[in-house]
Amino acid sequence: MPTVKVTVLRDGKPVSGNRVVIEISGLGGGMSNAEYTDSSGVAEFDVEDGQEGKVYVDGSNYEHWGSYSANDITVNL
Repeated sequence: MPTVKVTVLRDGKPVSGNRVVIEISGLGGGMSNAEYTDSSGVAEFDVEDGQEGKVYVDGSNYEHWGSYSANDITVNL
């Protein structure tokens, strides 16, 4: 099972406590439960092979993940 790893940075430094949600596109998709970034600025989500979608940090859409995109996402606030 693949993992989507989202790292949130501000001024190049990890930010803890940001609310991260991923949207899963397609059949059976929807919004994940919220995860909050840890002291390394990281939030992780387990997904199914072949899924893709969008990353939201504190309610704003930042990146696409899955399919032909990377599953390790860095968001610069």
